[in-house]
Amino acid sequence: MPRCLIADDSKVIRMLLIKIMENYGFDVIEAEDGEEVVNLVKDNAPKLVIMDWRLPIMEGIDVLYKIRNNKKIKQPKIVFCSSVIDVDKIKEALDGGADDYILKPFDEEIIGTKLIILDLL
Repeated sequence: MPRCLIADDSKVIRMLLIKIMENYGFDVIEAEDGEEVVNLVKDNAPKLVIMDWRLPIMEGIDVLYKIRNNKKIKQPKIVFCSSVIDVDKIKEALDGGADDYILKPFDEEIIGTKLIILDLL
């Protein structure tokens, strides 16, 4: 069963994404802040990370750079799921190594489509 890490400071968003990802057959772990994401990626080698741009302690973009620049980490697919709709920030995320960007609000169909595009289903 592939592992997915969900990172968002909102418990409601995490619960929704966990349910969706479990429906798609993923084993899900969760994080509330950016520092926790980096540690969980190192320790659990998830196949996919879905995270918000705005995270406590370390912003999502900094988490992205930290993961992508650490060659010792097994590199997961990284998808931002955020309400940040600034085109420059979306471009920065994609240029920085994010595999995709999902805007909130989202639904199960949008997530499923992204999983197919990323060859995770």
